[in-house]
Amino acid sequence: MPNKTYYLSSMESKIFSNTRQCIFLKTLYFDTGKECVLAKITPSVIGENFGSSEDIQSVVLVSRHEEDNKMSLITEFPHFVFIAKCLVDDIGGKLTISKSDLQILAWGEIYRTKADADGHVFD
Repeated sequence: MPNKTYYLSSMESKIFSNTRQCIFLKTLYFDTGKECVLAKITPSVIGENFGSSEDIQSVVLVSRHEEDNKMSLITEFPHFVFIAKCLVDDIGGKLTISKSDLQILAWGEIYRTKADADGHVFD
């Protein structure tokens, strides 16, 4: 997957409510076959909020709705996601992960543009 840039925000989580640039780095698959994406977020999230001594710069995004199971083919915005932190080392070197490899941090949305994310604009 070529790097795609979107914008991450959340109407559900105060910590993720501020818009962050979100660069899709790699498509991953759960052992069930469901697709998810490893993404870099800027600015990072203070890790202390989630029991981590390091700030969170990379997250795994998983579609919240079963019918939207292709993170690499987002066609409608916003795209509703679970925002998760990886609990295993070197997730970028993996192709397949399991649910136990992740800790869900929040619910969020992926938007096309920063302005859309700032205003929570729906298609």
